[in-house]
Amino acid sequence: MKGTRFQFISRTSLYIEQFQIKKYFSQIPPFHNFENGVHSINQNRVVACPDMTCASLNTPPIFRRFQLLLTFLCLFRLNSSVKQVTVPGQIVLGGLFPIHEAGRNASHQCGKIKADQGVQRMVAMLFALEKVNRDRQLLPQASLGAQILDTCSVDSYALEQTLEFIKSVMSNGDGVTCADGSTGSYTRQPVVAVVGAAGSQVSVMVASMLQLFKIPQVSYSSTGAELSEKPRFAFFSRVVPPDNLQAQVMARVIGALEWTYVHAIADTGSYGERGMDSFRAAAAENGICIDGDVQKISRRWTEKNFRDLLIRMHRTRKARGVVMFVDEDNLKRLLKTLDILVAEGHSELDRHFWFVASDSWGIKQSVVRGLEHRTYGAITIAPMVREETGYLEYFRSLSPKGFVFLEEFFEYLGCSATEEVKTFGDCFDMVNVTLKQESYVPFVVDTVKIIAKAISMYIEDDCGKTPFHKCSLAQSGFRGERLQKYYRNMSLNKNEPALIDANGDGIGRYDVFQLDMNGVYQKVGKWRSTDDFLSVEVEKIRHAFKTAHGERPMSVCSTDCPRGHYRAYQDQTCCWACIPCDTSTSIHNETSCEECAIGMVPDRTLHFCVPIPPVSMQWDTTWSLIPAAFSTLGIASTIFVVSVFLKFSNTPVIMASGRELCYCMMCGIGMCYVLTFFLVSQPTVITCSLTRILMGLSMSAIYAAIITKTNRLARVFKPDSAQRPKFITPKAQVGICMGIVSVQLIGTFVWLFFDPPGTMVVFPSRTEAVLTCKATTSHLLISLLYNILLIVACTVYAFKTRKIPENFNETRHIGFTMYSTCILWLAFGPIYFATQSDFRIQITSLCMCISLSGTVALICFFAPKVYIVLFQPYKNVRTRQSAVGRLVNQQMRFMR
Repeated sequence: MKGTRFQFISRTSLYIEQFQIKKYFSQIPPFHNFENGVHSINQNRVVACPDMTCASLNTPPIFRRFQLLLTFLCLFRLNSSVKQVTVPGQIVLGGLFPIHEAGRNASHQCGKIKADQGVQRMVAMLFALEKVNRDRQLLPQASLGAQILDTCSVDSYALEQTLEFIKSVMSNGDGVTCADGSTGSYTRQPVVAVVGAAGSQVSVMVASMLQLFKIPQVSYSSTGAELSEKPRFAFFSRVVPPDNLQAQVMARVIGALEWTYVHAIADTGSYGERGMDSFRAAAAENGICIDGDVQKISRRWTEKNFRDLLIRMHRTRKARGVVMFVDEDNLKRLLKTLDILVAEGHSELDRHFWFVASDSWGIKQSVVRGLEHRTYGAITIAPMVREETGYLEYFRSLSPKGFVFLEEFFEYLGCSATEEVKTFGDCFDMVNVTLKQESYVPFVVDTVKIIAKAISMYIEDDCGKTPFHKCSLAQSGFRGERLQKYYRNMSLNKNEPALIDANGDGIGRYDVFQLDMNGVYQKVGKWRSTDDFLSVEVEKIRHAFKTAHGERPMSVCSTDCPRGHYRAYQDQTCCWACIPCDTSTSIHNETSCEECAIGMVPDRTLHFCVPIPPVSMQWDTTWSLIPAAFSTLGIASTIFVVSVFLKFSNTPVIMASGRELCYCMMCGIGMCYVLTFFLVSQPTVITCSLTRILMGLSMSAIYAAIITKTNRLARVFKPDSAQRPKFITPKAQVGICMGIVSVQLIGTFVWLFFDPPGTMVVFPSRTEAVLTCKATTSHLLISLLYNILLIVACTVYAFKTRKIPENFNETRHIGFTMYSTCILWLAFGPIYFATQSDFRIQITSLCMCISLSGTVALICFFAPKVYIVLFQPYKNVRTRQSAVGRLVNQQMRFMR
């Protein structure tokens, strides 16, 4: 019946705290607005009476609204047996430690004892109390005691234990009588402040209760970001930094490793969920994505849940980094399950995951003990730690007698059955256990010291030189809101930063550790909030991960795209497909291709557009050498023919051919060959001007002479006219020829006047720029249009004179010249216009066409005459029987 009543009262108290107290307290003034305050020890104090009722004289009506709760608290205290460790002292601090693990079911809230996170930290508080009381430097005015309770890492159970602190505050009074007139009993001192709790989720629940009674709380390891919300947790402080800073460090470490895609596992509750929220925010700033959803686990999970989680995470095959905000108990269960899976044959899971864990893993040996082969390379974050001098010696010399939790731990170690073993040092030696200081022991010591120093300053301000036990403060009690102002923004030693900032959070000082093959934590980096700079040994960290030789350990969704590709993002910014760009015309960034403007191409890195360097014909290329060589040969041939004509100018063959017009033709042929050298040269204003002039002038000089010659022959040998034709003298013939050429020359100069010559850059393709003369294809056609008319006219006259009497064969040479010329230009047209994209082919074909036009005339018209003059001189005589003689006689007849 007693146990039943205990459970009923405990759960009823919890129910009222969660659903009634917050509602009522939000509607009434806080306790310190009462006449004497809840911490005074006069008529407003609730005390325990012999008849198990709770009453006070002159209790204010507004306080009576909580009479039911207060009755439950009194009954709970009188009818329950709570395990606790007490240390006597004039001023008492509360202590909350996870002495036991959380139970796995609702009927057993506490599990097996926790040697490091529970017992070591509790001993650290005892060590700090003894140090404060012995040294008398931090708190010389009074002795410091403690009331230490177990939380079992369960928030609801911790709340029930916290009621002990509330009852201690309410069970102290002065001048209070019970309803039957008897005097109330005062068996315990009120706690001034509470040290703890360890877990953030537990601290959230405890802080909600303590705040209602204005009891300050200072935690040594609760890092949940939620606890920084001071409107909700105004009386909560901590000597460790909040998780939002830790999450930033974790994200920066992952960013330094160049990981962009990781798994995320978090405990359900304040610590895990809020910590992971902070990490996700920091990860987004550092370009890190989470594979799928955050995996949330609880202490109710079975081994099957953990197995499914590990196998599911492995299926992605992309993310290998695993970020964890998981408490110690679930960490050990997760790692143990991983070890079992590998042992059962899941070899693909062996060293597949690379863990990045928060301070709940930190540098705790209990997490990795026996699993060093699975956790090798794991990265952990922990607040800056140090060795607390004298702590291990104190623990070894400590006797468990009188300390219920230490007696249980002594029994757990198997030392209680041996009478010779008196201290923990003897016990550790007997069971061959090496005691290593737990990482948060210094924080527990600092918490006790900072509170002691704040109490000392409080007493000094209120009591001055008056001894504490005679000071009114000893009767009225400490006010929580005032006490916490002392330990915030205060340092323990001179020239050191404050231990707790103005918001009640610890200063951000983190170290980065990595497990080696022996399970030893090696420091590989650090971060301090004062300079906001992360120093981390990246290469050392990478070396510990299992990868192929020379391969960098990566945890990414998509690898970088090859050069010339851009990223087409998928569901997240860390996952993309690589789409190729046109590397000849477009630059690219991570998300798109951008086409360069006309006249620009990408640089070698494909990140910037640069102007295309213009090109032109070069003398050292085949495209220039072939037409230049051909033109050189043509010029030499032309000079040779001119020299033959000059030497044999008075011979019948030369005279009969019309020397003056022949010289005009040879001048045009020479200009055709010379034009090639201007066409293949670097375009300038001068070369472009000469090209315009020579292109039309050279052709018109040839065909003007031919048309003049054929016209004269046609009129001379006209069969139906015996009259002497006009304008057949040499001077007249030259004049006619010059008149025809002048038309072309005048047109060219007019064109040059209205469209001055110059150079320009054209772009036959998106990747090529050509420096050329400022002339288009239409200009070329205009330049050659007049010559085309001359060619057509020459061809017509050649055709008409094909039947000259007496078999005069010069007309046949002219006809063959013109037919060949027409075929040549008809072939040139398609070649020229079909090669618009290659200026080299165009220029070379134009040079060859013009040179071949001159060559055809040179060979077809002058070669037979030169051959007769040089190799058949017997035909170069004026006889009536020879064709030459007949031609000369016929011409002389008309001239007479």
